[in-house]
Amino acid sequence: SLDLFYERRKGARFMKWYSMTQVAGELGVCLNTFKKYYLEKYPPDQEFGVQKKYTASTLLRMKKEILKEGA
Repeated sequence: SLDLFYERRKGARFMKWYSMTQVAGELGVCLNTFKKYYLEKYPPDQEFGVQKKYTASTLLRMKKEILKEGA
């Protein structure tokens, strides 16, 4: 769920990361559509080799902006 930006485990805080596939799913588009129309505008927060990761706060910002465009 996007309600929590952090998960607590043994007193430590861990940031929640979303893969590009998960981000595309949350936005309601397929991965190729996300890559074509949104990847340049919303670069990943972190890249681990070929994996691109986004934070929950970035995903929320993207959802607000993209859903506002579609309205």
